[in-house]
Amino acid sequence: MKSLEKAVPGINAAVNRSYRSLRQFCANRSVAAWKRLVRFNYRRHVLRQPIPLIMDISATYRCQCRCVHCCAEAFRGSGAAELKTEEIKNLIDQASRLGVVQIVFSGGEPLLRKDILELIRYAHDAGMMIRLNTNGLLLKPRVVLNLKRAGLDICAVSIDDAAPQVHDKLRGVPGLHKKALEGIALLRKAGVFFNILTYASKRNVTAGLEKIVALARRHGALSVLVYFPVAVGRWEGKFEQALNADEREKVRKLQDFRTVYMELPTADTLCYTYEKSIFYVSAYGDITPCPVVPYSLGNIREQSLDKIWRRWTEHLNLVWRGNCPMNEPRGREELKKYVESLPQGMG
Repeated sequence: MKSLEKAVPGINAAVNRSYRSLRQFCANRSVAAWKRLVRFNYRRHVLRQPIPLIMDISATYRCQCRCVHCCAEAFRGSGAAELKTEEIKNLIDQASRLGVVQIVFSGGEPLLRKDILELIRYAHDAGMMIRLNTNGLLLKPRVVLNLKRAGLDICAVSIDDAAPQVHDKLRGVPGLHKKALEGIALLRKAGVFFNILTYASKRNVTAGLEKIVALARRHGALSVLVYFPVAVGRWEGKFEQALNADEREKVRKLQDFRTVYMELPTADTLCYTYEKSIFYVSAYGDITPCPVVPYSLGNIREQSLDKIWRRWTEHLNLVWRGNCPMNEPRGREELKKYVESLPQGMG
């Protein structure tokens, strides 16, 4: 019985992922997107090539919120200029050639970029699936309609607590909870898939998360993505904010076949970074292993994406399961040493 209970979260996650992907690809109705998915699976699972599934790009670090848990704080303030429109388009072209299936526009608040619709349309025309992460403040009727016309596949809206006053306090913006739900209603009316992004913290395991899941179901969300907290950004070095093993297992029991999922569905799940499934691009062009790892592998303004990706994955054999390596000193040190050991160079 225990072995069955242990397997259920992983089974739920696999079925949930297939269900969400099928719905999104059917809604996308792009032959190019379906071809890209087939090529990805062939290269990844038959040829065993380390093809990344997701490119997460921070469109900007500008934001109206000041979230207590913000991981983007680790990247802000370098003094560098944000990537320009043509630089991001060039990056999308390179990601397309690499075989990336999905692009996530994150931030900051990506809707603060005046060219975000142009970038979404460009990625859509390249056959990518596109997700945009937002706090919901700018989801007005015209914006939602334009996002749909540009080819956005799914809009991810952050809800940190089902109680409006708690959510607003955590994000530092009075009335944000109300605005986010109004934006969600507009997305639903326009027929744009949306999910709820939230994070598990010691304050909401698990009653608080259950209320968020109930809210998401009431409003017709495609899914709820639950992140585990990571001791980076505004929580830099605060390892006490990370959940312990028992707390993570309680959260995992919330997973189901249709609605609730997470990046680390079981204690045996390999970190996405070490699975070679994702990479992150900062608003200044630095490539890092993922959005919570501030160790630069190279900058897209100086080197090609293909070269940076191959250099990162060629000898990567680190293993970290069930939790983010950034949540433990040993995991951080192993990852940092590996990044620092990579040969640098132009090209």
